[in-house]
Amino acid sequence: MKHKWAAITAGALLATLVASHGWAQEIAIQNTRGLSFGSFVAGSGGSVAVSPSGLRSAGGDVLLIRSGEGIAAEFTVTGDTQATYTIQLPGDDFVTLTGPGSDMVINAFTSAPSGAGGQLSAGGSQALTVGGTLNVGNAQTPGDYAGSFSVIVNYN
Repeated sequence: MKHKWAAITAGALLATLVASHGWAQEIAIQNTRGLSFGSFVAGSGGSVAVSPSGLRSAGGDVLLIRSGEGIAAEFTVTGDTQATYTIQLPGDDFVTLTGPGSDMVINAFTSAPSGAGGQLSAGGSQALTVGGTLNVGNAQTPGDYAGSFSVIVNYN
């Protein structure tokens, strides 16, 4: 069975700032590329992981088709120059992909930078990439699966 998964549309949220923080402008995040797990054969189930750098790997009885198909989601974060910020990713079992077969869940979201490690450049922007692990069911029905998730950023 060949499985092709459609890219996740990664929703973006605008963080609200309190005036007492003294920031000149709000921090914003814009999605520029969706997360894609590529094509694979489900077998008796397992997982497909995509790292923030786009490296794709399989676990369990999942066979990857065509190398290089993993794509990390990419966002552009903008705000005050040189400002630092935190990144909040979705929790485990929160994001579900739907398609022709049973729903699949994404866990273990990771990002680069991660946690409180974001820092905007002298131009006031930074690229943020996000990966995760797709949990694939036993004999998962072939087809395109899609879902969405949000990433929240806030100034430190």
